[in-house]
Parts: sequence; C-alpha cells; structure tokens
Amino acid sequence: MYCFILPNKLANWNTASFLVSGTLVEASPIEFEKNSTVAVVKRIAESILDEGGFVSKIESLGARELPYRMRAHGQLHSKGSYFLLDFVAPPIKIADITDNFKRDVDLIRPVVFNKEDPLPITCTLHQEIKPPAYRSEVQKMIQEAKQRVPISKRKRFKLVTSVGYNPF
Repeated sequence: MYCFILPNKLANWNTASFLVSGTLVEASPIEFEKNSTVAVVKRIAESILDEGGFVSKIESLGARELPYRMRAHGQLHSKGSYFLLDFVAPPIKIADITDNFKRDVDLIRPVVFNKEDPLPITCTLHQEIKPPAYRSEVQKMIQEAKQRVPISKRKRFKLVTSVGYNPF
C-alpha cells in the first residue's frame, strides 16, 4: 500500500528537466539503447524517493540532436534524450536533489524549477460579442468620463511673481 502526501506549504510541486546521454544504437544515428536510458531515469526517480519526495509523472520528450555541443563531466555531447519529471519534495531537500542530479555522469543538463499553477482563464466571449455601448467596461469608462471636469473648466496654473511681469 502506497501513501502519497498531498502538496502543502511544506512541499512544493517541482519539475526536473534533464538530458540523458547514452550509448547510440548502430542502426539509427539518434536512437539510444533503451535499457541504459531507463536505468538512468529509474536512478533519478529513486534519488528523489530517497530524499523524501515522490514522483508524479515522467515524460520523455524524445531523443534528438542537441542544439549545440555540450560539455558535461569531461565529455562532449551532441545527442541526448530529453525528459521532464514532475515531483513533490520538501523545499529543504531540493538543493540535495539538484546536487545529486549534477553529480550523475549520465545527465548532461539537469534543471530543477518550481511548477506554478496555470492562471485561470475565464471566457468573456459573451461580453465581447455585445456592441460596445452595452459592454460593462465601456459603460464604466463612460461613467468616469462624465465625472471628470472638462479641460476648459479646470483650474489653470497662474504664474505669480512679485516682479509685476512674466520674466519667462
């Protein structure tokens, strides 16, 4: 039986983005051996579990050539497998998890960042279809315009000097 702790103020949703280097398959120039890639991802997930977190989703973005050659752990890499890993862990342990990722020789570019909830989108199509005079925003602007004092009736600045004339 598994017990999952729901995220609260002590645990935040995080996403780890990383590139996995691997042994290239002879037949295809971009495909890697799946066994070694699976072993690396499994090792990463176990390191998160060891630090007191849990993994909610592992997403493979595929194997492809890197946009530029990257140096990691003394090796030059031009191909890799991209992965996203969503997990929850105590904020105190995030530094340890990131440190474990950076020490792993099979990871090229490990990045851990907070996952933010998407902003709620409210559909205002029923308001936007109305003619401008009937929209609430336009009616609010009309009311503000009526409450303003016209420019011709606003108090003008008078230059008062004791000289008796305007020196400017």
